[in-house]
Amino acid sequence: MDLNDRKKLILQAIIDEYIGSAEPVGSRAVSKRKELGISSATIRNEMADLEEMGYLIQPHTSAGRIPSDAGYRFYVNSLMKRYKMGVEAIEQLQQQLAGKIGRLDRAIRRAGFLASALTDYTTVISAPVSEVMDIKKVDLVPIAEHTVMLIIVTRTVRNSILKADLDVDECEKLAAVLNEKIRGKTADEINLETINEIQLEACQRLGIEPKVLINVMHYIYEAVSELDDTEIYVENAKSILKYPEYRDIGKAQEMFSFLEDKSKVKQLMAGTDSDGVRAKIGTENENEILKDCSLVTVNYSLDGKAVGKLGVIGPKRMNYEKVFASLDLISNEINKLVGYITTDDS
Repeated sequence: MDLNDRKKLILQAIIDEYIGSAEPVGSRAVSKRKELGISSATIRNEMADLEEMGYLIQPHTSAGRIPSDAGYRFYVNSLMKRYKMGVEAIEQLQQQLAGKIGRLDRAIRRAGFLASALTDYTTVISAPVSEVMDIKKVDLVPIAEHTVMLIIVTRTVRNSILKADLDVDECEKLAAVLNEKIRGKTADEINLETINEIQLEACQRLGIEPKVLINVMHYIYEAVSELDDTEIYVENAKSILKYPEYRDIGKAQEMFSFLEDKSKVKQLMAGTDSDGVRAKIGTENENEILKDCSLVTVNYSLDGKAVGKLGVIGPKRMNYEKVFASLDLISNEINKLVGYITTDDS
């Protein structure tokens, strides 16, 4: 069953009311909206239809309704009005970002702070870091029978225990080949040609088993890829305590722990690469901890290529109109600046 105009108006009124009150919305509250001009009895019937269609939920028998994830999705896609940012807010944003033009990381962090100030929600920013993650050195050290420690030095030191029948001499020779071929390279630069060169040296000339080499190369690639060129910043995490959805201290602590885990947040931000402002609502988020939240994100670009992402995390009943407008404005301003920003300290 498609939504007719009246159902759309009622659904929009309920969501607008619930965003502001955080309380289930009854037919009487909706009927007070003069622009609707619909009786309470008619509204009750329409609300029952909307519930049956999956757009509303009745949390308690005698209570009003709240939007379902499907209701929010329809609202965002079809009912949400265009929020107009004030001229003063726009000018202040431009001044604040322009003052950080000397460093990309500072500009991006400032943008996250401003997004949080504009929306009053937690903001997450993914940004390229100034340092290139290249390989400084590779070592192979026998530590027991059939066991070798692989050590990879980038800006940090990573190590792994591998099953391999290599003696001290073989470890030294294989490490020498690896350092010759991949020292100074990033994960993206370890291509098929490089691997073939290593294979020729290590397998054919040194007699290293192909299986051993495959395991070594796999770990090297994975270790360097994990240290990718992305940094994560979280602003205003404490804002979640303002909302009734997080009055439960245990639930709030779980969210804080999630936001402190940079690897999980990085994975979260990597999940959407579409152009424009996009929202993941409730169960659309893969992570269980975000089932009662919405994540709204937008990419910012350099030379037409997305280089980072700005996101807002808040309750499902967030003010989508304002969040979408804020992120759209901020991303446009970052796009203007990012091409002129150098990541050098000078």
